[in-house]
Amino acid sequence: MKAENPPPSYGQNTTTTTTGNNGLPSYDSLFGKAQKMKEESNGAVDFFKKLVAVILGSIGCSIVIGMFLAIPIAMIVIGSIYVDDCPEEKMIPIWLLVAGVVGLVRNVISTCCRCCCNKKKDDDAEGGQQGEGEEEQQEGMAGKLCKAFDSLLGVFSGAWFIAGNVWVYRSKGDISSDSNAVNYCHPTVYWFSFWFITSTYILLGVLLLTCCICCICFCCCLGKSKNKESD
Repeated sequence: MKAENPPPSYGQNTTTTTTGNNGLPSYDSLFGKAQKMKEESNGAVDFFKKLVAVILGSIGCSIVIGMFLAIPIAMIVIGSIYVDDCPEEKMIPIWLLVAGVVGLVRNVISTCCRCCCNKKKDDDAEGGQQGEGEEEQQEGMAGKLCKAFDSLLGVFSGAWFIAGNVWVYRSKGDISSDSNAVNYCHPTVYWFSFWFITSTYILLGVLLLTCCICCICFCCCLGKSKNKESD
């Protein structure tokens, strides 16, 4: 006669895994953090700030940042291929090349710093007193240098982006696709630069509009909740 399997134990020693059999995150990884933040938060605004910080610091955000590496790589490739194919404005392909290199370096540095920061938090949570002393000081100094270097690159990127606006937009309508013309500029390098800059402004406009709508909705919900409490 076949023996029956013993029932699963639900004692205190049972631990919750971070992922289930289907590979989905468990409540202990995401839902548990949200519950803990809700208990420790001082109101809805504080909870919203902490939730946004966790989302921005998650691995998913790092993956999204990695996807954006394709854009600076494309800028580097196009700028290097057509570096001598825009006599009308020689700085356009150079602008693409430099902007692509700076953007790639910034994304890589940001991703590495984020991963190191998350790793340090996990080590501190598991090891308690680990990370103290000279090792902790070195990690803190490395983080400061990383942030300072990223800030410098950010300032340079902003200035370089403004310069690209001048070089690209002032040539619009004056370029020719004829390679023998004096005002020739290869269509690929010019229109890629033009639509990259234009798309950046469109994206900023959409983000600002979305933020305004979210703030208005949040204020309306907060006002309704206060009115219900007063009633």
